[in-house]
Amino acid sequence: MRLNGDFYSIESRLEGLPQGQSGFNVILNPDHLIYKAHFPGQPVTPGVCILQMIQELLSEEMGILLFINKIKNAKFTSMISPLADRRISVLFSSVTPEEGGIKAQGVVARPDNVADVFLKFSVFLVKEPF
Repeated sequence: MRLNGDFYSIESRLEGLPQGQSGFNVILNPDHLIYKAHFPGQPVTPGVCILQMIQELLSEEMGILLFINKIKNAKFTSMISPLADRRISVLFSSVTPEEGGIKAQGVVARPDNVADVFLKFSVFLVKEPF
């Protein structure tokens, strides 16, 4: 299930990053059906949806359809509420081709302060679903 265009939309690519880094600013849709169940009145972005966004955004960045094969690390440091944090940044600090796929590391953070992190991640993606 693709979330881009419904659950979230890409606002812009991050500009002026050091070489080897890339990322996107995205806008969450607080009216999406997922938030009506997770959780009514106090919506929280599900972790699995954040990981799906990472997959879709890296696919966009690389120009090929990628699938998460392994989550090496996913440290959630705080919740994302689409009411309080409708706009977020996904920053890829490292994207490295490895045998059989691509390793990506980065953070999901507040766009005005990328040191204010919601999630630190390291994932391995492949071109074919398993």
